[in-house]
Amino acid sequence: MSPRTGRPGDPAHVGRAAVAPDGEVLPELVATGVVAADALLATVAGQEQARRVAARLTANAVAARGHLPAGLAPPGRRDGRCTLLAAHGATDSPDRAAAVTAAAITTTQCDEGLREARGHPGLHAYAAALAATEDADGDLRTLLRALAVGWEVGARLGLLLGPLRDGVHPHGGWGTAAAAAAAGVAAGLDTAGLADAVNLALTVALAGPDESTRRGAPAHHLLPAFGTAAGLTVAYLVRDGFPATGPAAAHLGRTAHQGPPTPVAVDAALATRPLLPDAYFKPVGVCAHALTSWTAARSLARDVPGADVATVTVHTYAGAALLAERFPASRLARQFSIPWAVACGLLGLDPGVADGRTEAARHAEAARIAARVTVRHDPGLDDGYPYGRPAVVELRDRAGRCHTARARFHPGDREAPLSADELAAVDAALLRTAGPPTGATELLRALAQAPGSVSLRHLTAPVRGEAPSPTGDPGPTPAAPGTSRRKDTASW
Repeated sequence: MSPRTGRPGDPAHVGRAAVAPDGEVLPELVATGVVAADALLATVAGQEQARRVAARLTANAVAARGHLPAGLAPPGRRDGRCTLLAAHGATDSPDRAAAVTAAAITTTQCDEGLREARGHPGLHAYAAALAATEDADGDLRTLLRALAVGWEVGARLGLLLGPLRDGVHPHGGWGTAAAAAAAGVAAGLDTAGLADAVNLALTVALAGPDESTRRGAPAHHLLPAFGTAAGLTVAYLVRDGFPATGPAAAHLGRTAHQGPPTPVAVDAALATRPLLPDAYFKPVGVCAHALTSWTAARSLARDVPGADVATVTVHTYAGAALLAERFPASRLARQFSIPWAVACGLLGLDPGVADGRTEAARHAEAARIAARVTVRHDPGLDDGYPYGRPAVVELRDRAGRCHTARARFHPGDREAPLSADELAAVDAALLRTAGPPTGATELLRALAQAPGSVSLRHLTAPVRGEAPSPTGDPGPTPAAPGTSRRKDTASW
């Protein structure tokens, strides 16, 4: 078998309303995702969206420096090919770099996702794209294209496979295939090669437990780490001639998901329009299922001081109702606790912030309120997800008065988007976490403004401790979103 390289082509057929055999759907899904990513990047608005996703995930990973669980921050050196954003220096092992970056993003938990896919395509795609692009000494344009293709393929797999089985966490499942697609683009695979890599990745995808995540067990970080590393590895294997395997999506569907794809799911997965513009961005670092409860609590805080809170009851859909721990014992457990998110919303605190001396008193106050929060499953709200994340927060104050707030979307949802400045402000706040190097700010600026032809390793040099990037000065000013349909090769 010869190596698979070249430019992806157009899909032969999309949009069928009937369920096709797995081996027939997957190549179409991959090809459609590639074309959708290229169509997105052919516009200035699409390039800006891809850059925003890259910037957000970069900020997440860098903000985890000094906060990764023991053993996940390997020693690096400045001259390694692949940057360790969440550790010091770099490594010549792209799979290790990808694993550390993916784990780091789940440490800060302030990433992106696609609600209908029930997962985070960018988490895996970005970590693999970054490592594989640097390993190939590629440029920023390659990173953005690899991220966009991996995101589109991963999102479509999430739509195709549908809801997870009870107790299964999404990280490391179909996200492994998103990583394979992203790494495959950076490695030069053509459409057929990408389909083989995605299929191979699905044969080794994980189906990790959700309960350990809610308990705050650090093993949670290994799901995206191992899944992303495996996706990158199989992309390299296909590039080097590893034989293709039989269809695997149906196996993952049986083991990790609730059943075979429906005709509606197949059509959604084969939609020709780009899905990346539908991404949500988290405004704070908690599980997305907690964000609407936090949003509703913030609105109640305008009328009820934290000291006046007597009891709180949160009514929400089944998936969110699992996040009911009132006494979370670690940062990760807090990030998966609706009581904690509600308490922080009522007090005006960031629920995802790391522990520290300055947070001790505020965390103690939040813990007292979280202990008074009860989360209840309301079956009447189940149909509201994934079209939204409905939550009703009922607060009783010390005077016996009842206050109620509802939220279906959170700031950063596509229905309630944050402005470019607001998104950048969240990224900047992530970098104020103790630990990130001063060069991280320069890297974010370069990701937003640098020409696509600039070497990615030049852009990441400051976070490795090398000399400042030669493109640290502001790049060309982008045109207004939507003003051009042509590919702006000068800027992206």
